[in-house]
Amino acid sequence: MSLPEHKTSFHLEVSAAALWCLLIVLLPAGVCWHFTGNWKACLGAGVAGVMVLLFSWLDFFHKAQRGLFVELQFFLIRCKLLPEDYKILRNPASGDLEKKKQELMELAVGQFQEKEKKLIETRHVLDKFVGTKASQFATQKGRQAVWEGELTRAIVLFSDVRGFTTMTEKLKPQETVRYLNRMFTEFEEVIAFSGGEINKYIGDAIMAFFPLPADAPEASAKKALLAALRMQDAFHRIQGTFQENYSESIHTGLGVGMAGGDVVIGNLGSARRMEFTLIGDMVNLASRLCAIAEDGQILINQDLALIAGDLFRMEALEPVRIKGKSGTHRPYSVMGEKLQPGLA
Repeated sequence: MSLPEHKTSFHLEVSAAALWCLLIVLLPAGVCWHFTGNWKACLGAGVAGVMVLLFSWLDFFHKAQRGLFVELQFFLIRCKLLPEDYKILRNPASGDLEKKKQELMELAVGQFQEKEKKLIETRHVLDKFVGTKASQFATQKGRQAVWEGELTRAIVLFSDVRGFTTMTEKLKPQETVRYLNRMFTEFEEVIAFSGGEINKYIGDAIMAFFPLPADAPEASAKKALLAALRMQDAFHRIQGTFQENYSESIHTGLGVGMAGGDVVIGNLGSARRMEFTLIGDMVNLASRLCAIAEDGQILINQDLALIAGDLFRMEALEPVRIKGKSGTHRPYSVMGEKLQPGLA
């Protein structure tokens, strides 16, 4: 039975190396015996051959170690785990090689930990400016196609300040900015506590969304509607606080529109710039309901009212025509949570 070709080649290489080592040891002893016939001299020559072989092997080993050490440095630089201006150490002393390896690996680990820290900080900044869901989409699918939409169910919320234009005319710009930042901070805390997320700020308005799973829509709808009620409470509390410090007397209000159903969620834009958002009929409907909501009102669509009707006190309003939609639509005004669910 013949050996495989690669095994045969390996055995030949090993045999050749063993033969070469044997010659280095035996050849000096043979020459010495030929000229002297003294076995002690032969033994000495053989020992000398062994020493030559040993030192040759050690020299080769150290050269190989230094070569691997240099390659390791180039590899870590290519991986950005060493600074680009790192000075390559090409010929360290044999006694210092292990020490230099340890120092090199400690430096590379330090660079890696620093990059990891910066990556985490960048992710936190991205979360702050575009939202957690958006940063996840950017991280996971940022290199895919321009539009990577996914069909899902969600509750979309729009809120808008009534009288904002008049307020900006009367107040100092710094007062307006402080007012908006305080309001948005309160709203973000309320929405996040209820499991939602603000998708974008649009001047004095916000667009937010909440999950609406098919297997448990009531619990999600309850959280979303409670968030809207708390937003109204927070807004009017802020309004009362800020009115005492305004340079002019102004009055503002808050309208909220919500719609639950199918939406497309994902990245929208061009190859150069993309934005995480939601699109679909429910988004447009929530925006239109917000536009007709008066101060203090929370208007929702019929589908959302059917889901949460046993949990909240609602009033069915007269059907209205919604801009951009055919036919009429009946909005429902949410007035508060029922103390005993299921009762009128």
